[in-house]
Amino acid sequence: MGSPGRILIVDDSPTIRIKLKKSVEVLGHKAEAVEGGRAAIDRLAAESYELILLDIIMPEMDGFEVLRALKASPRTRDVPVIVISALDDEMSSVVKAIELGAEDFLPKDFELALLKARINTCIEKKRLRDVETEYLRQVAKLTKAAATLEAGRFNPSKLGIRDVAGRPDGLGKLATVFANMAQKIYERERKMRQNIRTFRGALLLLACGGLWGLGVPLSKMASLVEAHPVGLAILIDIVGALFCIGISMKRKTMPNLKELTRADWKFILCFALISSVINQVLLYWVASKLPAFIVSIVIVLEGFAVFLFAALMRTEAPNLKRFLGLGLGLVGICIILFYGEPGEMTTDWLWLVIALIIPVTYATEDIYLSEGKPAHIDNVALFGITLSVSVLMLVPLAAFYQDFIPFDLLAGRLGVIVLLMAVAGNLAMLLFMALVSSTGAVFASQNAYAVTAAGIAWSMLLLDEAIPALTWVSLALIVVGLLMVEPKQEAEEEPPLLDGSLDEFVPRLDLLPSGTE
Repeated sequence: MGSPGRILIVDDSPTIRIKLKKSVEVLGHKAEAVEGGRAAIDRLAAESYELILLDIIMPEMDGFEVLRALKASPRTRDVPVIVISALDDEMSSVVKAIELGAEDFLPKDFELALLKARINTCIEKKRLRDVETEYLRQVAKLTKAAATLEAGRFNPSKLGIRDVAGRPDGLGKLATVFANMAQKIYERERKMRQNIRTFRGALLLLACGGLWGLGVPLSKMASLVEAHPVGLAILIDIVGALFCIGISMKRKTMPNLKELTRADWKFILCFALISSVINQVLLYWVASKLPAFIVSIVIVLEGFAVFLFAALMRTEAPNLKRFLGLGLGLVGICIILFYGEPGEMTTDWLWLVIALIIPVTYATEDIYLSEGKPAHIDNVALFGITLSVSVLMLVPLAAFYQDFIPFDLLAGRLGVIVLLMAVAGNLAMLLFMALVSSTGAVFASQNAYAVTAAGIAWSMLLLDEAIPALTWVSLALIVVGLLMVEPKQEAEEEPPLLDGSLDEFVPRLDLLPSGTE
């Protein structure tokens, strides 16, 4: 024998317990003795032993009941048991005990040499069995890890098979090769999915920008008819609310308002305040005071504000590539600002300073939408409820400032402009909510570049302004910078724990056929 074994002695006779304990210790092993079956079960639940010396005839819980309990538990079923027998009057009991799973028997009047032989044999078999069981367990672990990877998109490094790969034998080499190959495949597939998400996100982002960019010159056109920023926001929100709620009710995705939680209502109220009351009114108000071209350029700062907020809040990791992408987009905007200016413009610098609030409030909206949006509410339904709440917030403000749009104006050109603004703005917000959910706030904030570029283009087209050739070059720089920012990394699914659920995969050694069989 190598290291000493841990042996549990179970006998109701104090004399036999003392005799066995002393004999076992003389042989160099560690021994503990208990006086009955119930005490033995309790000890085995708390400690691990390599061998049990078990008396058969005991009060309360006899040796047969102990054997049944041991073999029924995965924790103790492989612990060898030697039953203690008086031979003369307990031979039938010994046979029954061996049929129940006992390894061997020992007479109460034993010889030390016989005790040594049977103890050493049982402990050696137990240790060999433990080695084989652990080997089979690690084979099962590797097999289950392969099945888990095949069924999902889990990171192989998180599956917990490093202990298998650390083995010095062939199984360890197989696990190492498997883990390395699985990691390379996982990274390649993840990169491919990231590229697809980037491409889809870019298309969605450009669509949002094109729609929102249309809102800037339309706001200017509306103010040229008659400036009513609050009244304009009310009408646009009413149209959007009716459309979203109608679609949600048709699709049966409209939630029961009574079932919304306090957290849901908190998000809706804050989102309505930021998105509709502050952002819309501020944009329409500033657009009535400044050229549409200038308002479009100011909006581009939204991307930098979101990048700064996300870095400070650590919601998305800042990196050099994203920073360079933001910078490249800003270069494109500067080219437009300094070399693509359409005609003469008179700019009120006080209003320009006020306009700088717009990208900050837009960035706040992006971050809040990214981090706080209730996932269990459909986007269209959520936006419809938000627009309804924003109307209730805007009506008292419009009443205070007497800023309602007269109905006779809506019958003419202004009515068409309001309808176009409602369709473009609300559709853009629905697309933007989907964009934030799938790509993150930083990537979605690049919508500001697209809004700026689209706003400039729409302003030039709708307001009869020429588009210099250099403007198209700057727009190309904006698109390249947009792609460099990339969506946030795809969240890794946490793989299931492998260690605690392998019993069904590990064969019972006592049920395996022998070599002759």
